[in-house]
Amino acid sequence: MSHTLKVTVHSAEGMDDVEHFGKNDPYVQVGLNLKDPKAFVKTTVKKNAGKHAEWNQTLSVEEYDPNTQHELYVEIFDKETTIDAPIGFLAIPLRQVTEAPNSIFRGAFNIFKPDGKEKGTISLTLAVVQAGQAAPNVTVSEVRGQSQVVTEHQNRIKSAKNHEKAADVGIAAAIVGGVFGAKKLHDSHKESQKAKEAAQAEALEQ
Repeated sequence: MSHTLKVTVHSAEGMDDVEHFGKNDPYVQVGLNLKDPKAFVKTTVKKNAGKHAEWNQTLSVEEYDPNTQHELYVEIFDKETTIDAPIGFLAIPLRQVTEAPNSIFRGAFNIFKPDGKEKGTISLTLAVVQAGQAAPNVTVSEVRGQSQVVTEHQNRIKSAKNHEKAADVGIAAAIVGGVFGAKKLHDSHKESQKAKEAAQAEALEQ
């Protein structure tokens, strides 16, 4: 029987600051399959949230099979105009949910930076329901949840970080090129203007 994993993203605290100018504009995405990026579902973006953000948004991860899918992959990104910058990631062993009463678990989980170091926590409620059903309206106390680094997941995040860095370098090069190009055009215009003025002065003298 097909199941749905309901993920309520409450908030994140103490996130890494990856914004070069201003504050983080973070969003969270979650999925069960690293090989299918389209299977990840996302929260809204919290503009100028910085290191602390609050969503209180429930996401539905469909076609969850408790027998074969044992981790939930969570990623936090900073929304950018070019390529989004990874803030952090984590993998959550789902036995914490499947073994919990009513298959509902609320936890505060450690976030890991792309280099694998811990930085910040994220608060989530996870619930397993039958496909098409809503999560039970049950209040669950938050406890310290278990999160971990999965190598394949970390490699995916590192790749995203490298792409974001490359985009930044490209933008910087374009800006520098634009500045030098503008200066060259300005200098050329000044020289042309001087030559024109000299010609006019010479004509007047004659």
